[in-house]
Amino acid sequence: MGDSNMLCSLPRFAVIATALSSSLLVPAGFAQTSSSAQYNASLDATLVQDQYPNQGGYNGRGYGTHHSSNSLTDHLAIEAGAGFTVPAGNTGTWQNVGYNINIGGGWNFNDRFGVLAEYSFNGSNIPQSTLTNIGEPNGNVHLWSLTLDPIFYYKTSGHIGGYVTGGGGFYRKLTSFTEPVYVGDYCSYFYGCYPQYQNVTLSHFSSNQGGVNIGTGVTFKPNADGKAKFYAEARYVWVDSPTSSANSIGTGTVGSFPVTFGFRW
Repeated sequence: MGDSNMLCSLPRFAVIATALSSSLLVPAGFAQTSSSAQYNASLDATLVQDQYPNQGGYNGRGYGTHHSSNSLTDHLAIEAGAGFTVPAGNTGTWQNVGYNINIGGGWNFNDRFGVLAEYSFNGSNIPQSTLTNIGEPNGNVHLWSLTLDPIFYYKTSGHIGGYVTGGGGFYRKLTSFTEPVYVGDYCSYFYGCYPQYQNVTLSHFSSNQGGVNIGTGVTFKPNADGKAKFYAEARYVWVDSPTSSANSIGTGTVGSFPVTFGFRW
């Protein structure tokens, strides 16, 4: 009789044991699944949801940590550089190879397109053959500008990038003729005395006019995901400065190739 009662209770015990094992193996919040594939999918979704409870799972977590940044520094553009300037065409009559300095700031509308307000200064000496022909001892040409220059980056990913730029604005050109003048002797305990000379401006001619520039460059990012980059660029600059007249000494239009190396953000 005792054995018979035990046999009758076995089916009920099996049902209870199955229910208990299911509740222990399946974490709270899991739906009962009909296959192992569905079970694994439900497990992955719940684990991600528990790990990022306030971000809506994977989709809510993965977006917005990098791409949604829209701060001022993401749009601010700055540059600073220096290099050498090669005269083009007839400009070589009045200018040797000189130097240039370039600084600017502006706004990046997105990763590819921006606009910069740039200040540039170019300085060079007048060739000795020209000075001899006009009877002047020394001379130099200074050209500075304030321009507005759009810029388009045609490659932005990776360490190496590229861009094209160009624009126009205000250019001021100053041509000066100088002569070294003796100003006295300088004496020191170690070197003795020797004469000192100082350049004195004999005459100069200045003009204000419009000009344009166009160029291209390459960039290198030390950090491929960062914004800071080094650059090297070459431009062509044309300035509509006046030629000589009855009451002024002009050197005519300017054509030049400034080559600049520097830093961009």
